[in-house]
Amino acid sequence: MQKFLEALALARSDEHLPSEWITRTRKVGQAKNGTNTPMLGTALLAKATNKLVNALALQTKVHRGYSARGVAKNVLVPACVEHEIDLRTTGAEPLNNHPFYQQEMVVPSLIPESKPVARAELEYLVECLQSADFLEDESALRALAAFLRVRIEDGNKATVLELDAGSLTLSVLSDLATDFININREGGRRGQAFVAACLDLVHPGMVYADSINDPSRNVPGDVAIKIPPGAQGAAQDGLFESDTPAPVSTADYTVVLSAEAKQKAVSQSEILQFVERLAVAGIGKGLYVAVEPNQADLEPDKLTMLAQERNGILLEVVSDPKRLLATAIQWSPLPLAECLKRFPQLLVQRLKDFHCGKDSQQEWADMLAGATAA
Repeated sequence: MQKFLEALALARSDEHLPSEWITRTRKVGQAKNGTNTPMLGTALLAKATNKLVNALALQTKVHRGYSARGVAKNVLVPACVEHEIDLRTTGAEPLNNHPFYQQEMVVPSLIPESKPVARAELEYLVECLQSADFLEDESALRALAAFLRVRIEDGNKATVLELDAGSLTLSVLSDLATDFININREGGRRGQAFVAACLDLVHPGMVYADSINDPSRNVPGDVAIKIPPGAQGAAQDGLFESDTPAPVSTADYTVVLSAEAKQKAVSQSEILQFVERLAVAGIGKGLYVAVEPNQADLEPDKLTMLAQERNGILLEVVSDPKRLLATAIQWSPLPLAECLKRFPQLLVQRLKDFHCGKDSQQEWADMLAGATAA
């Protein structure tokens, strides 16, 4: 981690960094396969930490090998999540994906020639890793800094739209939000963004969506409510006061509630497995939001009872997004009118946080504008 922080300081400074690695990182970042970017970052971090490792290695069994998966999972990804650096992937273990999964080294043959575009991208990555293998000490650190600078500059460029929609009634707003998250689910990310935005109304300043791609914790779920060590509440607009100043990192925060959002049909056993993970993580409160329109009855009262009896967990199961939004507004410390005004903008922010498509924010804005004009 120390080498990452040193490189990050260089990346954010006015220091001149090697143009070769600026160019290489930028070109790798333009590949269709987003996993190539964390692969390059992992190799550069490994070389900056230990000049003897093989930059093309994925496993320890090869000559000068190291566990690239371990470096990515335990150092690079959590550090980038902490410092809001976009690696182009959101998974906890990016090297567990094609074409690197269970491979020993990065070589062109991992992708067949019958896929010319992907093969060409991989061949360029191999070329970069071969150059990286000659790096050591200061040159490796500066190459890593160049990588981080490019990812800061070229990373998630999605801006947060500032909405100018008129105030809508709860009925209209909840209908729009439900339609929006189901028109294009984006792999369930819109549902996750919706849940996070609802929780923002209830717990302003305490909602963290980084748990979706932060492997450094044992927090189940997609969204977490966190408080600083020793806090009686969380400082936000004078509504809460903390006994302790907020630490620089959220790593030491206490998770008081974890939420899972699913936009596909789930079973009772899946929800109870989530409860088991909460218990293992020592989190006493859980929210499970299953918003597939055709979801079978989950018997939420039964699940709540079982979670209490088996694990001592306070569980809420919601299968209706309209109900979730209404409940969030009911329990929010903000007035009704302010909730209705804030929620659309909160959802825009969460669409960005969950890496939804570049057109998602505009689509939501257009739906709001249409409803306002009607």
